[in-house]
Amino acid sequence: MGKTKYVFWGLVITTLISALDTNIMQTASPTIVSQLGGRELFAWIFSVYMLASTVTVPLYGKLADMYGRKKLLMIAVGIFTVGSILCGLANSMVTLIIYRGIQGLGAGGMVPLSMIIVGDLFTIEKRGKIQAVFSSIWAISSIIGPILGSFFVEALTWRWIFFINIPIGILTVLCLIPYKESLEFKKSHIDYKGFLLFGFSITLLLLATSVSHAMWYVIIGLAGLIIFVVVERKEAHPFLPVSLFKNRGILMTNLFMLFYCLSFFGTSNFIPLYLQEGSQMSTYKSGLILLSIAIGWMFGSTPAGKWIIRFGYKPLFITGSIVTTISGLALFVFLDILSYPVFFVILTIQGFAFGLLFACGTIASQEFAEANIKGVSTSLQMFLRNIGTSIGVTIMGLIINHTANISLGMKNIFLYALCLSFITIFLGFLFPTKKVLTAGS
Repeated sequence: MGKTKYVFWGLVITTLISALDTNIMQTASPTIVSQLGGRELFAWIFSVYMLASTVTVPLYGKLADMYGRKKLLMIAVGIFTVGSILCGLANSMVTLIIYRGIQGLGAGGMVPLSMIIVGDLFTIEKRGKIQAVFSSIWAISSIIGPILGSFFVEALTWRWIFFINIPIGILTVLCLIPYKESLEFKKSHIDYKGFLLFGFSITLLLLATSVSHAMWYVIIGLAGLIIFVVVERKEAHPFLPVSLFKNRGILMTNLFMLFYCLSFFGTSNFIPLYLQEGSQMSTYKSGLILLSIAIGWMFGSTPAGKWIIRFGYKPLFITGSIVTTISGLALFVFLDILSYPVFFVILTIQGFAFGLLFACGTIASQEFAEANIKGVSTSLQMFLRNIGTSIGVTIMGLIINHTANISLGMKNIFLYALCLSFITIFLGFLFPTKKVLTAGS
C-alpha cells in the first residue's frame, strides 16, 4: 500500500505538469512573441504541441500493452522534460516551435498512461474518486497557471515556465521507481506502417482546423484513413486491433465520447469570451465561472465507480447525456437573461454530467477490454476525446466568427451542441445492459 501511495502521487504530479503547461503558456505567450519575434508563427506554438501530443496517444497505449506502463510513462515524462529544457533555451520562434513538438511527443503519453496505471492498480469504486482528484488538479491549474505564468514573466523570465518542469519531472520519475507491475506483458510486432498512415492522416485532419485551403487537408486526410483501414484489415498484428471494434461495449463507449466531446464539452472555451465581450465582465470574474464546471465534475466523477457497480453503464450514460442536454437547453433558451449565480448553477449541473460521463467512459474502456489490449483501448478513447474536442472547438470558433455579435454567436454554439447532444442520448440507449457485479471485475 505504501508503494501504491508513492505511485499515486507520481501520477498526480504527472497530471499537474500537463495541466499547468497549457495554462501557463496562454499567459506567457505574448511576452515570448515580443522577445523572440515571429508573430506570424504564433499559433504554431500551440498547434505543434497539440498535434504531437494527440497523434502519439494510441502509440503509447499500444507500447504500454507490450512493454509495461511504468517504463513508457517514465520515458514520456523524460521526453517532456527534455523538451521543456530545450524550450527554455530557445533563441528563435522556429526553434521554440520545434522544441514544443518534442514536448508534445512526451505529453502524448503522460495522461493516458497515468489513467492506464490507475486502471491496473485500483478497484472500480476508487477510480471514480481518483478521477475526481485529477479533475480538481485541472481546475486548480486553470487558476494558478495564469498567476504562475504572470509571476515568471514579470519577476524572472518567461523561460522559467519551461524550466519549472525539470524538478517536477525528476520528482515524478522518483515516485514511479518503487512501482512493481504485476501484469505480464507480451512483446509483439509493432505495426509502424499502420501507425505512420494513421498519424499522417490524423495530422492532416487536425491541421485542417488551423490552416487555409483546409479542404485539401480534409480530403487527403480522409483518403489516408480509408487506406489505413484497408491496410490494417490485412495486417496480422494491426496497430489498432480489430477486436476493439468488434467489442460492442468499447465501440459504443468510443462513439459516445467522440460525439459528447464534439458537443457541449467544448463550449466552456467560449463562455469567458462571451461574458467579457457580451456582458462587459472582468477577465477574473469571467474566468472564475469555469470553477462551476470543475466543482460539478468532482461531484459527478467521485461516486461514478460505485454507481457503475450498482446500476451498470447504460443507465449512467443515458442519465448523464440527458442532464447535459437539459442544462444545455436552459443555456440556449435563457442565455440573454441569466444572472451570474444562475449561470454558475447551470454550469455546475453540466459539470456534474461531464464528470460522471468522463469517469464512466474511462472505466468502461478499461473494463470492456481484455487485459492484453487494455492500454490501447484506454488510449484510443482519450485520443478520440481529444479529436472530438479539437474539431468541436474549431466548428464553434467558425460559428462565433460568422455571426453578427457575440451573444448571437454564443446562442448558435449552444444550438449546435444541443443538436449533437440528442445523438449522445440515442447512443446511450445502444450500450450493452450488462452490469458490473464486483468491484474488481
